[in-house]
Amino acid sequence: MAALYTPLFRIECLHEYSAGPCRSLELSPTEECRALLARYRMIFRGFTGGAEVYPPAQSAAEVLRQFDESSPFTFRLRATEAALHSYTEFGDAGRSAPGHSLFYFDNAAYHQGEIFGSTRQLLHATDAPFAGAAVPVRPKIFSVAQGDGGSNIQVIEPLTQQALWQGAIEHPDAPLLIDLRRLPEGIYIFQQEKKDPEKFYLSDLPPAQQWGAIAIYAGGIRQAALPKNCSVLDSAGAVSPRTFTLALKSRRTIWRYYIIDPAGKQDFSSHELSGTLRNPTGENGATDSSIVFVRQKQTVPIDGRTAWVFESQNPLPLLQAPGAEFSLALRPNGTGKRAIRLPFAQPGSFVFIDRPQPGSLCSEVFVYI
Repeated sequence: MAALYTPLFRIECLHEYSAGPCRSLELSPTEECRALLARYRMIFRGFTGGAEVYPPAQSAAEVLRQFDESSPFTFRLRATEAALHSYTEFGDAGRSAPGHSLFYFDNAAYHQGEIFGSTRQLLHATDAPFAGAAVPVRPKIFSVAQGDGGSNIQVIEPLTQQALWQGAIEHPDAPLLIDLRRLPEGIYIFQQEKKDPEKFYLSDLPPAQQWGAIAIYAGGIRQAALPKNCSVLDSAGAVSPRTFTLALKSRRTIWRYYIIDPAGKQDFSSHELSGTLRNPTGENGATDSSIVFVRQKQTVPIDGRTAWVFESQNPLPLLQAPGAEFSLALRPNGTGKRAIRLPFAQPGSFVFIDRPQPGSLCSEVFVYI
């Protein structure tokens, strides 16, 4: 491939849960994006957790000099694993996305961050991947009532701020039919004169069938508003290959352990549950390797047996291979008995707990000894 094609851009989806490529997300071009790729004789190559786009190497400068597109390359993101929602930290965005919205990311603004030890160009704000990412999905034909929003309506392209469609509601009691079938699938701004502008994603594919979308503005003549450090093409068609990264964080929960003796002969009231980080140097230079658990004062009955309860003092991340990051053990206090290695919390075993932060989650682990 290196002899026939030259890299234009690469998209990588990384996840803290897997400590690398996110195997639960799959990229594919929209129909309009496939046509755009074909128009410039480019090829799309998908791989685990990402994709690459290549123009022909021998005639790249000649072909790309003519690149005068206003639309980005838009790719659908499909979640191939239902558990993705369990182990990913969405923040408030996770409450609005399912059913009516998808998560949208693009390179219209410059962001960078340290991800897995390397500085990467991000498709989102550095510490908040889902901030403003959940956008409603509208089909290519929909209707709008006047209500209190006024009669004049525009559909605007976000990067250039160009009005691509405009109309007016002529009768207050009759909704206006908006036909946007000539526009490619992607992100737009809906503006009704007396309301705040609202971003929406235009697609006839139901939101339940697409987890998200990534748009890459390439640059060129008609995308001059794109920051230079976000562009892969200049106005003369010269290529500056870039890698754009979607970096997702693991959900963090309080880990709660229930220690149970099925025979009812052991007493764990003098035991301590402790953890140790294998790589204690954190982002802020912290070097404390200890993970603190607190034994609750009261035992609880579980299936007619007594359970001693230990909770982590701080939320811990859900990881695919947590044993590579830290170890947990139940240790007798001053008895000389050996420590007992404990299993790790898994996605899906959540309960809500009473904490100052709304929606705090606890991962429950039941251990029979």
